[in-house]
Amino acid sequence: MASASLIATAFALIMLIITAYFLVGVVLTTAQVVSTAQTDQLNQQGERVRTGITINNVTIGLGSIAYTELENTGSVVISDIKYMDVYTINGTANPPIYYSQGAGTGTWSKVSIEPDIINPGQWDPMEVMNISISYPGDDPVWIKVTTPNGISDSAYI
Repeated sequence: MASASLIATAFALIMLIITAYFLVGVVLTTAQVVSTAQTDQLNQQGERVRTGITINNVTIGLGSIAYTELENTGSVVISDIKYMDVYTINGTANPPIYYSQGAGTGTWSKVSIEPDIINPGQWDPMEVMNISISYPGDDPVWIKVTTPNGISDSAYI
């Protein structure tokens, strides 16, 4: 009879040690995930601080196309250009009109980056990127360009 309670106590202690080991592992893994997330967030905020763009010129062309000249005034290379957002307001639309990158009406596309010597296809600091915006309806009177990390510039046309 005494051996049964001794075996039950030993079994309970083993289960308690296994549970504690499992919980410590979960806590350490959670701490590592949180630490990595905080580091990623700090890196992203640092990148945002070093990012800057300026709209230098906007020209309304023929056939409902606007050409916009953008300069990378920051110190960060913008490599994911296809995720940039463009917005315009024309004389009749109340909310801004959103344009994604693509072809056809209601989209924008990269025309060129000059000088595109160091990282071809990427928008380096001090480089000027020309984009075309195919807009519907009336000519736009305001434009806003936003980078993938949330930095933007706007201008009246």
